[in-house]
Amino acid sequence: MMVVSLSFSIIVVSTCLSKLIHLYTYVGTVPHVALIVFLPSVLVPDIVVICLSRLFLSRKRTTITYISRLLGCTFSLTLLVATAFHATFYYETGTEVTWTNAQRYVRDKDGIRLLLSGSNSAIVCVVLILGMSWFSQTRLYQYASRSLNMITAPLLPPQLWNMCKRSRGCRSVEDAYDYQSFINSQTGNSHGKVYLDLPPQANTGSSRRYPKILALAIFLYLALTAILRPSSPYSQMSVSLPITMLQMIGSHSDSQANRYTFSRNPWPFPQLIHTTNWEKPKGYFKGWAPGDNSILAQMYRDRLPTWLPETPLAGFCKWLSLNHSNQADTEGGDGGGSGRVCHETKVDGMFYNPVNDPLRITNQDEGILDILSDSFRNGAVKIKHIALIMLESTREELFPLQQGSDIHNIILESYKGRKDGDDANALLSQLTPVAEKITGKAGCWKKTNGSDHAKVPIPEWNDTTQDGYGGINVIGGFTAASLSFKSLAATHCGVWPMPVDSFQESEAQSYQPCISQILHLFNRNKGAKTASNDFLEQKWLTAFFQSITDKYDRQDIFNNEMGFEEIVAKDVLEQRAKARSGLEEINYFGYPETTLKTHVRELIEKVQREKKRMFFSHFTSTTHHPWGLPRDSKKIEYVNTQGNMGWHRDFNSYLNTVRFQDAWLGELLQLFELHGFANETLVVLVGDHGQAFKQDITTRTGTYKNGHVSNFRVPITFRHPHIPRVQYEANATSISILPTILDLLINTGSLNRKDMAVASDLLHDYEGQSLIRPYKSSRNGRRAWNFGVINSGASMLSVTSADAPWRLVIPLDRASQWRFTDLKNDPLELEPLEKWSMEQLVGDVRSLYGEEASQWVVQADAVAQWWAWERKRLWGYKTTK
Repeated sequence: MMVVSLSFSIIVVSTCLSKLIHLYTYVGTVPHVALIVFLPSVLVPDIVVICLSRLFLSRKRTTITYISRLLGCTFSLTLLVATAFHATFYYETGTEVTWTNAQRYVRDKDGIRLLLSGSNSAIVCVVLILGMSWFSQTRLYQYASRSLNMITAPLLPPQLWNMCKRSRGCRSVEDAYDYQSFINSQTGNSHGKVYLDLPPQANTGSSRRYPKILALAIFLYLALTAILRPSSPYSQMSVSLPITMLQMIGSHSDSQANRYTFSRNPWPFPQLIHTTNWEKPKGYFKGWAPGDNSILAQMYRDRLPTWLPETPLAGFCKWLSLNHSNQADTEGGDGGGSGRVCHETKVDGMFYNPVNDPLRITNQDEGILDILSDSFRNGAVKIKHIALIMLESTREELFPLQQGSDIHNIILESYKGRKDGDDANALLSQLTPVAEKITGKAGCWKKTNGSDHAKVPIPEWNDTTQDGYGGINVIGGFTAASLSFKSLAATHCGVWPMPVDSFQESEAQSYQPCISQILHLFNRNKGAKTASNDFLEQKWLTAFFQSITDKYDRQDIFNNEMGFEEIVAKDVLEQRAKARSGLEEINYFGYPETTLKTHVRELIEKVQREKKRMFFSHFTSTTHHPWGLPRDSKKIEYVNTQGNMGWHRDFNSYLNTVRFQDAWLGELLQLFELHGFANETLVVLVGDHGQAFKQDITTRTGTYKNGHVSNFRVPITFRHPHIPRVQYEANATSISILPTILDLLINTGSLNRKDMAVASDLLHDYEGQSLIRPYKSSRNGRRAWNFGVINSGASMLSVTSADAPWRLVIPLDRASQWRFTDLKNDPLELEPLEKWSMEQLVGDVRSLYGEEASQWVVQADAVAQWWAWERKRLWGYKTTK
């Protein structure tokens, strides 16, 4: 029966290991005395799991016990795998996995490859658990039996226990019950109490009274501590791994989201949307008048734009009336792309109305920045093509790296006493030379004697941009989500993503038109004209390129929904490759970006040949975990990884991929130069999210359930060789990219008259502000709020506002702490204020930062809760599928 004891031992070791990891994540968040007092009640679920497992793994030989042993052994294997995964995930990220998210990975072929990236650590963990279980199986099984005796013996009839011990030498409660069955079978009395006729043992009452009293005392202590302890975080601490795994079973509906469709979500600050603050329509501006009785809001809802085709294209479904419902699921024409047209009628509950949006602040009433207006007015800027490049896991402070920055000082600190500062800086100055040129932010690389480091050659890109030109670089930009595809939706469609797990947006239609869908509308307006030499009359060709799979988490579905006409991803690269051996996989998702070079060249040549305008969207990938490089790429030690500095290895690998990405951007821009595209192409670059390392926050790495600001600061740059150089400071997000592109196309005269009218009308519908006009941080008491959905989506949300330096991370699932930081005085978030309740946080913020900051926290939380439900309404979200 060794299998029985080994299976039980595996359950005990796995349960204890997972509980230790679980408790360790909370140790620093609760007072030590309180932890000691409440610890027994926290362990009750795990003790119950172990006791039930021992009962299932009985050594008795009956039909029922055979079945129970089979279930127990199956459970032990499942728990072994789950614990190894749990421990590995924590080792890699410093965060515990949410099992509903794990289910998403398991159901996704490419997600499984991501999980298997930590397989080596998981195997080590399995071996350790099996080793510990093997050597401790006998003792653990015996101790568990004795413990069950201590728990249940006081509950047995004393005559049964004493008689069994005399007659058969009972050692366990199981033996006592076996003996009862034996007596009954011999007497033929299934309900007999034959032992009642025996005289009781001396002192039986007193000897059994004390265990009962002890059991009662333990029960009362556990009950009282469970009742009296604070709900957070002790309720979360009590959860046992097998119980959390039950999250993977059954459907996971969001009942609150379902109810939302039929209930109201009142704006928490009605005084801010009082009629005295309403704004009248002017030109393309439809006005701003939130409220139930707003005539202006109803007028917008009832309007049908004159430029809207009779059969609306995908992206414009909010204007689809019931009379058009029979046209659903039809294909668009005239450059409509491969995306679906309206697959459902956008009812009032899913309709975005900018007139009725209490959060919306527009800056379209402001003039173009003075430094830009002259160049726009004299026609010096021509935007024939657009390239939108999303940079995977790219942090603003590394685009480019600058001497004297916080991240630079962290790197130098690793070399303290081992390498000369000038030598280290000479190496670091070569990390991001292309990013320096793109953004106009010099690296400022100087030696200790004050002289400049040698100028870094850029063989990949011969940039001919004049000094003082190059475009707009945003300083202080944030991403809308630390989940790549939610960020993709925000960037391409100018919308906020939903605070729900995984890329549920792919199953819906964006509540605003995406940039590619707007360009398809422009194509429709041009009809079946022959190719023109006037680029204003040329049609757009939309393309999306990435060198990795697009099947992960339904990205391909969303790309098709946006209507890209040409999509190149991993599967296409493999189909077109003359020899698969020439494709080198560098991570679990696919290939390096350089494999796209030939395909990009072919796209450019096709655009030139067919006399079209190009919208080229590209997502980089090499900077994604596990930061692999092609074999022919030299790996450089940018950070000291020797000896006790080995914990810098991941960060150093990441920096090497940053260098690789920088060189690739140079190659891409050089392609535009060689084909004569450079002077008429707007290149927009934005990070999808950042990437936290132990250098930023010692307790966890990566983006998963990690609200650290390093995961949200991203570069946002609009590059054009004829746009004057602007360093634009604003707490803006990536949802401003689409309206800024439209504003640039309009004001540089890069659209014909009809398209310009459409773009001017649509521009006033988006929530983001244009970044070629002064940014409005507030208006009539309303703040310009920014939100960041934290990977994996439903657990946490970050909030900032453009008028204040503070930042709040909200635990939507109440499984983590509220987190407040002051980015002005603590830009690296080294001293966050964390509390388990909103009330505690507000009180401490008031004491440490003042009344204004505490009021900001209250407002931020209220607005965020309203915003979260509003996103679900607009996306039509009901259940997690």
